[in-house]
Amino acid sequence: MTDIRRSSEHGHACRRGFTLVELLVVIGIIGVLLAILMPSLSKSRKQAAKVACMSNLKQVFIAMQIYSTDNKAWLFPVGPADPLDTTNKPTTLGTDLPPHERWPVYVGAFRIKVPTGTINYVNPETGEVSDGAGYPGGHSNEDQRLFYPAELYTPKVMLCPEDLDPWEYHSYVVNQHLADDRIRFGTQKLGKLGSSSEVIVAGEKKTTVRDYYMEANDFARVVEPYRHGVKLGSNYLFLDGHVDSRLPDAVKNQLDPWDPTPTTP
Repeated sequence: MTDIRRSSEHGHACRRGFTLVELLVVIGIIGVLLAILMPSLSKSRKQAAKVACMSNLKQVFIAMQIYSTDNKAWLFPVGPADPLDTTNKPTTLGTDLPPHERWPVYVGAFRIKVPTGTINYVNPETGEVSDGAGYPGGHSNEDQRLFYPAELYTPKVMLCPEDLDPWEYHSYVVNQHLADDRIRFGTQKLGKLGSSSEVIVAGEKKTTVRDYYMEANDFARVVEPYRHGVKLGSNYLFLDGHVDSRLPDAVKNQLDPWDPTPTTP
């Protein structure tokens, strides 16, 4: 009996828990491992987001190709020329119009369903209803965001996973220079760039900017140069259909690297 009791007491002694020092050592080791792994995990997450964003832009290009076959090779929808503008450049279908009349709605491959009959926009805060006819109706930009939400009229391929809560629910802008210069699919005269692999069709916009188009003199205000970090830059869709990540190019002898035509520095 004495041997059994001693054996039992010895067993209990062997099953003691961690001491405070041992616990601190384990926590320290876990902390070191996390410090080593976190940069790699963060880098992998950013890389995955960049690849998903590139896939989105590629799908946008495919949708543009389908659109172009029925629209005289235009890359994306534009509005009629302004009769008061002597340059005869086409107008844009962006934030000057309510969401159900902006350019993504006219690209059939995006499959955006616009309800037939009267369209009602309901302000979630006040319950105020509008059919869009009074847009922008004197509302501030923030009120317009609430009163005319763009989510229902924007395909999800227009969203970059790294762009959190972008204004007007889209992350990409198209290059209005192409419409202004009548550059379409198959255009051979591409100005100073010379190759379709260097002509930008679309790129990433700044989160707080509402625009759908990158127009003349708007490059610095609209285009996001570092969506995927200072080492990766942002993604761009080119006229030949490829998508590439690039850091902002210094100036290519002009103030607007999206402009394919020669300009005076």
